Amino acid sequence: MSDGFVRLYRRDWSPEQAQRRVGSLAATGMVLGHPGTGRITALSEDPETIGEQVELTRDDLLAAMAGLGEKQFTFQYWLTDDEDSDVICTLSRTGDDVVVEEYGLDGLGGPIARTGQDKVIRRLLAEFRTTGPAAAGLVVDRWGPSLDTDLDDIVTGGPTPVTVTPELLVLRPEVARRHPELRAPVPFGDFVACDTDGILALAR
Repeated sequence: MSDGFVRLYRRDWSPEQAQRRVGSLAATGMVLGHPGTGRITALSEDPETIGEQVELTRDDLLAAMAGLGEKQFTFQYWLTDDEDSDVICTLSRTGDDVVVEEYGLDGLGGPIARTGQDKVIRRLLAEFRTTGPAAAGLVVDRWGPSLDTDLDDIVTGGPTPVTVTPELLVLRPEVARRHPELRAPVPFGDFVACDTDGILALAR
């Protein structure tokens, strides 16, 4: 178990982009419906029932994704090659019209056996690269030590210093230049990346 996560930051969120994300991930084997039951579930944000599954139709879930407001929306993806494994996804807004897609890595491997994590990270690196000009940044933190850092502010160009560096931090070059504390950033498409764990190799 871990508190690890992947955060994909993007602009220009729309119903078409929400549908494209779901379809693209489904093509890799990361689907909305449970492989055994077909159930599609969100997770309650109500304080009295927080974390409980709420069954939705596909259309209702896509509408909730597309109509993202000030409140976050949390739901589950399922892996077709392991029906006992889910990936919790939380959508929220931050900064200047930036949507954050956070994908949990909980239960997908420990410090040695990372196979489950790597399968999900590989999919999300591909998603980031296909997001195109709307992409704003990416974070991969396998175990969660950077959770107390305001990563959203960092990625969107705010003044928060990088005091805990996640295993992978991908920033726009103009944002990275504001952080001289980052060590040895390398080019990654139109971005620069600090990769302390060889995660970019999963994008090849």
